[in-house]
Amino acid sequence: MGHIHSDSQYDYTASGVIVHNDKVLLLLHHKLNLWLSPAGHIELDETPIQGLFREVQEETGLTPNDLTLISPYVDNLPFVRDTGSNATEPLPFDIDIHAIGDTGHKHIDFGYILASDTAEFTLEEGGATEMRWFTLDELKDLSPSTESTKSRAAYAIRKVKEAS
Repeated sequence: MGHIHSDSQYDYTASGVIVHNDKVLLLLHHKLNLWLSPAGHIELDETPIQGLFREVQEETGLTPNDLTLISPYVDNLPFVRDTGSNATEPLPFDIDIHAIGDTGHKHIDFGYILASDTAEFTLEEGGATEMRWFTLDELKDLSPSTESTKSRAAYAIRKVKEAS
């Protein structure tokens, strides 16, 4: 299966900012050498949510049964849809467009917040170099990482607290 790709060098991805007990789960990406949220390409036959849960399960071992989607934006859900249309997808909390290295390749990433009911995870074979839970204080000086990863994580921790 191919992933959604346009001729303009943009790929569509979904990422999960996973929170458990006021900590966020990050992985050390094996190619980029950055601490990032679990993420990956959305396949041609998937919705963003399906791609999100598939990628999270592949990279962390966490299943949809372990996770609750926290959606700060629910305004799109009550709209009446045409007969026969697909169900409405929950809105991502963020859409991040970023370059991957200096190749001209870019991702349009749909970011979702997930609350985990467990701290247990499984590192994907051949995937991330390392994975662990970080507190807000640990995120401040986390390196190597991105400001986007840190700000998304801080926001997600706040939103999961508000939802509980």
